[in-house]
Amino acid sequence: MKYLYPHNENGFLLPVAIVLLFIVSSVLLYFVTSYISQMNIYEMLESRYISATIKKMEN
Repeated sequence: MKYLYPHNENGFLLPVAIVLLFIVSSVLLYFVTSYISQMNIYEMLESRYISATIKKMEN
């Protein structure tokens, strides 16, 4: 009977899959944290511009 999935007697496939999962997870985590950081900067700038606009309108 032929196997539908690759059959590896040496146990090489599991460590490679774990390393690949770690690399992909690390890259994804890096992009998510950089996106969150960028959005926080935009929100900070927005609040500063809003407060500056309110101060100008009051004068």
